[in-house]
Amino acid sequence: MTQVTASPGVATAEFPPPVPSRTPQLLRRLQVVVALAVLIAGAVSVWVISDLRNDLAAAPNLAQQYARLGQVQHSLTRAADLAARSVVAGQNPQGSAAVAANKEVATANGLLIAAAKDRPQDADALTTLSRGLLDYSVNIHAAAGASRATALPLLADAADQLDHLTSQIDTLQKQLSTEAQARPWSQGSPAALLVALAVIAGIGWVSWVLAHRSHRVLNVGLVAAAVAVLVVLGMTTAAQGAASAASDTSRNVQFTHVVNATAAVTELDTAQHVLTTAVLTQAWTTSSGSAYSKAFDAASAAADRESLAGLKTFDQAKTSLATQMTKGDWTAASTSLLSGDAKGLNEAADAFRDRADAVVSSATATAADEPQSARSGLILQLVIAIVLAVAGAALGVIGIDRRLREYR
Repeated sequence: MTQVTASPGVATAEFPPPVPSRTPQLLRRLQVVVALAVLIAGAVSVWVISDLRNDLAAAPNLAQQYARLGQVQHSLTRAADLAARSVVAGQNPQGSAAVAANKEVATANGLLIAAAKDRPQDADALTTLSRGLLDYSVNIHAAAGASRATALPLLADAADQLDHLTSQIDTLQKQLSTEAQARPWSQGSPAALLVALAVIAGIGWVSWVLAHRSHRVLNVGLVAAAVAVLVVLGMTTAAQGAASAASDTSRNVQFTHVVNATAAVTELDTAQHVLTTAVLTQAWTTSSGSAYSKAFDAASAAADRESLAGLKTFDQAKTSLATQMTKGDWTAASTSLLSGDAKGLNEAADAFRDRADAVVSSATATAADEPQSARSGLILQLVIAIVLAVAGAALGVIGIDRRLREYR
C-alpha cells in the first residue's frame, strides 16, 4: 500500500471561508430609505405651504369682486332712478339728471370690464351680464329727458331688464359668498401630519435595525433627522394656522362687512326707486307701499349689522312724501322728490351711501392686506422647511455612515 503525503509548503484548508457580511449592503439601502423619506416629508410640507400661499393670493379678489358687483347694481338702479327724475323734472336729454343717468350706465359697464379682468373665471357670466346691460342702456338713454308719455313704456321695459340683471348679479354674488365660506384643502389637510408620522416611524424602525446590528441604542444622526422632520411639521402647522387666521379675516370677517354694507345700499336704492316710480307714474298704491317697506326693512337690517346710521332720516323724508302722494298732491310730491334739502330724500340717501361706501372701502383694503402679509411671511417658512428637510436627510445619511465605517 502506498501512503500519500501532502507536499511540503502546501497548506491544507481546515475551515470553510467566512461568508461575507450583508450588513454594509443593508446599511447603504437604509441610507437611501432615510434620505428619501425625510425629503418626501419636506416636499409634502413645501407643497402644503405653497398651496396656502396660492390660496391667500386669491383671497382678496372675493371681497373686492363682491363689492364691485354691488357697485354695478347700484349704478344700474341709480341710472333708472335718474332717468325717471329727469322726466319728473321735465328735463331734456341734455339735462343734469339725464346726463347723469347715462354716466351711471357707462360706469356699470366699466366695472364689469374690470371685474372680468380681475377674475377671469367669472368672465362668461359677466359677458352675459354685459349683453343685457347693452339693451338696458338703450332704454335708459331713450327715456332720459324724454316726455312722460314716451318715457313711461321705455322705463317699464327697463324695469323688467333691471330685474333680470339684478338676478344675474345676485347669482354671481352668491357664488362668491359660497367660495368665501369654503376652506382650501391645505388648511385642514392631514397630509403633512400623516407623512411626518410615517417618516418618524420609519426612522424609528431603522434605528432599531441599527441598534440590533451595532449593539448601540442611539444614533445621533437618525435622532437629528427625526427632529428635523418634527420641526418641519411644526412649521407647517404654524403656517396653516397663520393662513387660516388671515383667510378668516379676508374671507369671513371683512367679506361679511362688504356683504352687509353692499346689501344696505342695494336695498336703499330699491326703496328710493319705488318712491321715484310712484311719483313718475302718479300712483302710490298698496303694492307700492309694500315694496318700499320690504326694501327699507331689508336695508335697515343690513345697516344694523354694521351700525350704519342715517336711514331714519331717509324714512322720515319718505313719510312726508308718502303723505303728499296719498293726498294726490303730485306737484308737491315732485318737489319733495327732487328737493336738495339737507333733510330731504336725496341728501339722506347720499349721506347713508357715503357711510356704507366707507365701510366697504375699509373692508376691501383689510381683506387685501391681511392675506398678503401672511403670504409674505410664509416665504421664510417655505425656505426653512426646504433647508431642514435637506439637512435632516444629510444627517440621517451621516449617522448611518458612521456605523457603515465599522464594517470596512
